[in-house]
Order: sequence, then structure tokens, then C-alpha cells
Amino acid sequence: MGASSTPDIIEPVRSFIDLLINFGTDFFAFIVIAGVIAAFAFYFGGDRLLPLFAALYAAIPLYQNFPFTSLLPDTPYALIGLYLALVVAGVIAFSGLSYFMASSSVGFLNIGVLSALAAGLLLAIAIHILPIEEVYAFSEPTKALFTSENSFFWWLAAPLVGLFFFGRG
Repeated sequence: MGASSTPDIIEPVRSFIDLLINFGTDFFAFIVIAGVIAAFAFYFGGDRLLPLFAALYAAIPLYQNFPFTSLLPDTPYALIGLYLALVVAGVIAFSGLSYFMASSSVGFLNIGVLSALAAGLLLAIAIHILPIEEVYAFSEPTKALFTSENSFFWWLAAPLVGLFFFGRG
């Protein structure tokens, strides 16, 4: 193996590493949220993802019709905190749903797919409904994936399809 063949190997490896780094920086928020949701599912059990999805959906109209927003501080953090508090209340309220599901072990792949769908749903809600862009500047690829009205519909529908196929354990 000569010295001339070394750059031929290094360049594809360097390109692959650059691709991974660019993907990680472009979709950093998505990766972090999906990781947090996956950790939640592994810690509390995969059957707790159904109440989380139900809470994410139920918190939307509650947040949009909350009658006491004038009493909250006029900061985006207060409004985001209100939505997250409604989600936590929803998870607690819907936690009984997990008892109706079969108590089979949810696999690693299923939790990964459902966590990614929940992260996409949460980011779509954050971009379209919450004042998240006043707090965090999303990258252009993330905006391209989540900002259109058409994509908002698909991110709202995708978790339902995912639960149908991957939520059965």
C-alpha cells in the first residue's frame, strides 16, 4: 500500500464525517428532543408514549383557548411554559390509557420511531403555534422540514400512523 492510496481513503471518510456533522448541526433540536423522548420512554416504559402523544394533541386547543394569558408575563418563555405545563397535565391525566394497552415490551426500534415522530410533532407545534423562534433560531433545513402549512398537517398526522404501526409492541 503506497502513500498515494492514502488520500483516496481519507477523502471519502472525511466527506462522510462532514455529512454526519452537518446533519447533526442542521437537525440539532430534532435530535435532542427525540433523545429526550426516547429516554422518557425507556425510563418510564414504552407504553407511556401513548399518553404523551395524547397530551401533545390535547394541549393544542387548551393552549390556543387559554383564557388567562393576560395574567402571564409577556415573554415567550411563559407561553412555552404554559404549553409544556398543559402537556404535563395531559400526560398525568392520560396515564390511565397505558393500562388499556397490552403490556408487551416495546422494542428499541419502535421507541426510536415513535420518539422521532413525537419530536417532529413537538417541533411542528412549536414552530406553528408557540413563539419558539423568539427563543431559538432553527437552521434552514429544519425550517424547510417544518414551516410550511402542508408539512404541519403531515407532522400532525404522522404520529397517528406511527402509533398504528409501531405502538403495538
